[in-house]
Amino acid sequence: MNIQCENCQGKFSFPDEKVPENKTLTLGCPRCGNKLSVGPRGGASAMAMGFEEGDERKPSISFDEKETDSYDDDERPFDFIEEEGVTAMVCISDAGLSEKVRIALDLMEYSVTQAGDTREALKNMRYHNYDVVVVDEMFDTKNPDVNGILIYLNRLPMVTRRNIVVFLMSESHRTRDEMVSFHKSVNMVVNHKDIDRIDMILEKGVRDNDHFYRVHNEFRR
Repeated sequence: MNIQCENCQGKFSFPDEKVPENKTLTLGCPRCGNKLSVGPRGGASAMAMGFEEGDERKPSISFDEKETDSYDDDERPFDFIEEEGVTAMVCISDAGLSEKVRIALDLMEYSVTQAGDTREALKNMRYHNYDVVVVDEMFDTKNPDVNGILIYLNRLPMVTRRNIVVFLMSESHRTRDEMVSFHKSVNMVVNHKDIDRIDMILEKGVRDNDHFYRVHNEFRR
């Protein structure tokens, strides 16, 4: 379902499978916080279509009416995705490293989510498949072998996982160590010392992944 906020004119898409059949969801615009109404399935959003008060075409359920048993903004944090946009999540505890990664992704025109801990990251990934995930091996753990983010990603079905480019930030492994990448099931390893080149590293990793699966898909035809 396509949604347009009448306040900031932002255009977004909302997953069709999350639109209820006989209820209306009231959500906050990810850009300006304006209330948006979505559903019911087969109908139209009053906010998205810009109907006026009293318009006979307007759905009978008001914008501010929120079904407590159908949707919780806090529990489902990233249902709105900007049209034709790409998304990334950063899971790095070090504020300096995290900020440099975020800036690089911003310049690549990714919509960036920065997770504070593993629980928050997993909650985000439960409801949205990110195009890029940058995770530090020590993020919210004392043992890099039990990194919750990597465990979750490695358990995803291959059809889902191959659409996510995963970068592993590490203090001990060298950048682009292919054996470590294979062992950790990530696309590319990035050493902390190479953080000032993170923009070029991210661009290359995404480009290599796109090229690999383009060739892969062509051979499957």
